[in-house]
Amino acid sequence: MKFIKRIFGNKEDIPKEISIKIDDLSVWIETESQKQFSVLRSDIKQKYDEISATLENLSTSRDQLKDAKFGEKTYKRLAKAGTSNRDNLIKNINVLIERTIIPEDIDPSKAVEFYIDMKSTLKTCLDNTTRSQEYVKLIFPEGYKVVVIDLKRLDTLLDELMYFIEGVKDELDVYTKLPEDIEIINQSRHQIKEMTDNIPQLEAKYESLKNNLHTGEDRLAEMDRSEEIIKANELEKQIKILNNRISGINSNVKELFAPLSKALLRMQKQHESGRHTLSSINSNNLRTLIEDPALILGNDINSFLNEIRKSVEDGTLGLKQQKANKTTEQIDRLTGSDILLSMYRDRESDSAKLTGLLEERNRLTVYKERTRFEKKLSDYRSSINSIEQSLDIERKDLDSLIEKIEQLKTKLNSDLSFVFNKDIKIVY
Repeated sequence: MKFIKRIFGNKEDIPKEISIKIDDLSVWIETESQKQFSVLRSDIKQKYDEISATLENLSTSRDQLKDAKFGEKTYKRLAKAGTSNRDNLIKNINVLIERTIIPEDIDPSKAVEFYIDMKSTLKTCLDNTTRSQEYVKLIFPEGYKVVVIDLKRLDTLLDELMYFIEGVKDELDVYTKLPEDIEIINQSRHQIKEMTDNIPQLEAKYESLKNNLHTGEDRLAEMDRSEEIIKANELEKQIKILNNRISGINSNVKELFAPLSKALLRMQKQHESGRHTLSSINSNNLRTLIEDPALILGNDINSFLNEIRKSVEDGTLGLKQQKANKTTEQIDRLTGSDILLSMYRDRESDSAKLTGLLEERNRLTVYKERTRFEKKLSDYRSSINSIEQSLDIERKDLDSLIEKIEQLKTKLNSDLSFVFNKDIKIVY
């Protein structure tokens, strides 16, 4: 306890509040830590010097062990074993000496790292030579004795070094994290400033787009009241009616040929197998009737339909009687009337009207302008939604970051007071 008070003073005597600007804090901590840890640094320096001197002694002891001679009555086999085990011990001592780099900086945190590294290296050296030491102790007792004294001295000095540090380890742990905490706070402050600057820009952009959208919607409403747009809307209605009529004709054609579907598929199979070969024209007609019957309008297919009837009646297609009867009845209906021709004429008439209406609509500049304007308004709405989402995220992130930095500030004040025994107020 006296040792801790010697380093840190009495924790109960907390002086009046000290105000420090955040930008000056790192320099203040460095200066204050020099004073705060001056006694500890002095002790660390002393232990470093003692460790360095002991390493020099260990080098000398190692050389003495290396030059040690066998006793006159040493058996040859034992001498051989002693030599190899002495070499192993010397090799590990060399590794220990080479890997021990005493820090030039007497910062306490560096001393902790040095202690951990050297303690591990020393343990490895001893573990690797446990058996070898027994041989060396037996055959080279004097040389072994001085080496062991130095190794034990190193271990003792390391423990003494850590004893000084352990007395203030909690303060040191907090002290070593101060630069990182300050950096996090500074980064958070920078982020908050960026967000604080960015949010008004997003809000201004949002309002500008809202105004543009409102103005655009008014302009669109005005356009919709114009004679050209009214005419364009009427054209759209007529175009829709014609498209529906053409679609209806195509559907009706498909229904007309539905009763022939099985016969058509049988005929296709026979044509592909070579049992019943069709002419190229009828082959095309067959494929059209199977894939899209509406395309057959305008073609003279009576002879092809009669060929189908013949194949049905002579049993070539292998249809059951009921199916065969329905197929021939539908063929008679198609060949015995002008229903297909009438549908063709109606569709051609509607298609011609549709083409004319589309051309007329496309000549209306206001219609094209309205289409472009609708696209522009759609882009406005998309941008507004995107900015709304960005604003929501940015505001939430800002609130979260402000809460986080306040917690960090409170922690920093507490940590500074704990380490330096001062009531410190950080000015941001």
